[in-house]
Amino acid sequence: MGSWRNYFWDICIIIRALIQGYYHLYFEIRSSIRPLEDPVIRKNEYAVITGGNRGIGWATVKILVESGMKVIIGCRDGPSREQLFKSIQEAQLPSGSIEWINLDTSLMDSVRSFAQAILDKDVPISLLINNAGKGSSPYSETADGFESLFAINYLGHFLLTHLLMPRLLAAGKNGQSARIVNVSSKAQTLGWFNINDLQSKSYYNPMQAYSHSKLALIMFTKTLDEFLSRNNKSVKTYAVHPGFIYTSLWDSYWLTHYVYRYTGFLFKTIEEGAQRIVFAALSQQIEDLSGNYFEDSKVVKPAAAACNRNNREMLWQKSCQLLNISNFGGLN
Repeated sequence: MGSWRNYFWDICIIIRALIQGYYHLYFEIRSSIRPLEDPVIRKNEYAVITGGNRGIGWATVKILVESGMKVIIGCRDGPSREQLFKSIQEAQLPSGSIEWINLDTSLMDSVRSFAQAILDKDVPISLLINNAGKGSSPYSETADGFESLFAINYLGHFLLTHLLMPRLLAAGKNGQSARIVNVSSKAQTLGWFNINDLQSKSYYNPMQAYSHSKLALIMFTKTLDEFLSRNNKSVKTYAVHPGFIYTSLWDSYWLTHYVYRYTGFLFKTIEEGAQRIVFAALSQQIEDLSGNYFEDSKVVKPAAAACNRNNREMLWQKSCQLLNISNFGGLN
């Protein structure tokens, strides 16, 4: 009986994805990229980005370097690192503007090691972009026992933000706060939130799990903003959907691959998606819009679950429990 129920929900998600996908794509076609109004100069400030070795992440890195920032990139050793070094060489970026540190957001010990390497540098971090992600994929668990999409897309970034908070607090000041940008997705509206099944053990669908992880990032953004505001800290946080952009994530599931195959020519470019991330990261126009979710560089109301404070607080508490965090960011 359970398998039939799961099959029914799988069909519902596919239908919903197709309807919502083409609906949102229509508005994406009509949208335009909102660039920064003035050139942003952030010389000698430090930024940290996860998954900055390719795609939107790499395009974002290049813009940050052009602004004068020193960028620390976290990605896995091996092919990912080699791809990063090759891109740096081809782009002929200034020597010393980019540093690589090994990071696998599916492994919490790797996240801790990455954060500790940054803390040991004893430099203020003006910007943290939680960008690394994994697309829809068959069910699997990480070495820590977490459902992989939930761990890679959300839990690893929750932990990293907690660990780097001291450096973000050191960089933030009135008028120019340090910032945290969580790269979410329009797909956050596809699934549903179930606080009792965060690991998708009772029901797993690749698109539902991906949606769940991206919705969790928005909920985290809102709760973190409330947390920082209560403590009167100069750190702002934003969630952003970079747009319908072709990245390797679209190849991870048959349905998304099918959608891109026939409509990909309507998508925005990787560079345009990066501009939306950078807008959330550096634009002074949104200094007072912390805690919001952005689409097309505009504040948009997210899925209902993210607007429910009780849901957000439960997710925060559960996340802290899963990661053994008793004092988030050392602020309690």
